Amino acid sequence: MTENKRPSYGNVSHSLDILLFFREHEECSLGELAEMLDLRKSYLLKLLDNLKEKGFLSLDTTTGKYRLGLSCLELGNAYEQRLDIRKVSHPELVQLSSKTNELVHLGVMDSNIVVLLERIMNQESGLRLQFHLSLTSPPYSTGLGKVLLAYSDPEVVENYLSTKELIPYSPHTTIEPNMIRVELEQIRNKGYYLSFETFESGISCLAAPVFSRHGKIAAAVSICAPTVRIMSKEKELVKHLLETTSNISNILGHNSPFEIK
Repeated sequence: MTENKRPSYGNVSHSLDILLFFREHEECSLGELAEMLDLRKSYLLKLLDNLKEKGFLSLDTTTGKYRLGLSCLELGNAYEQRLDIRKVSHPELVQLSSKTNELVHLGVMDSNIVVLLERIMNQESGLRLQFHLSLTSPPYSTGLGKVLLAYSDPEVVENYLSTKELIPYSPHTTIEPNMIRVELEQIRNKGYYLSFETFESGISCLAAPVFSRHGKIAAAVSICAPTVRIMSKEKELVKHLLETTSNISNILGHNSPFEIK
């Protein structure tokens, strides 16, 4: 490759600056871009033409304004499809278990069943792996399941509550559909759920949702421990839980600021 055909890393950097600019701006003209990015119009125009040629930008010839092109969407979709939620969440779950010294779960909903994808055991928790929750469980009976139901399609939830036989797993399992509906609304308002011995006596959980790029529920994370420990340090555990779910959601492309309601 001859000297005059070598790629300019300054050009690459400026091209990326242009694309990143459009994360916060829907459209912009050449003059506005030149001013905001402090670049010469003639130089900037060459970069814009290159990005437009590759489909990363489009130009509205009526308004003379640029906006993101189809290639950005295709690149984003390719990234999203390559995300493995277990791989993405594992370091965060390990850190959560380490911070809380408790048992941590990651679960998803599949055909009205909660499936555990990850289970992180901290030696300090005192719970053995087989002590709480099977690999699958009905969603109305667990903290993970209630959170997954709370953010599922309302029609799916209504169909589930109206057709499934709900049996108690403990004296605290809610099996009355209207009470479950109230609980799901409370979860959406608070952003997390305290499951008080709903699956097994003596064991309680705190659970919160993980969201995908499009704002849909992707999974749920829970902290499980003897009820006395959950109740005695609930505020601290909720803080760590919501930090974790916010971090995982952000990795998945959802703008999920950490917030305790």
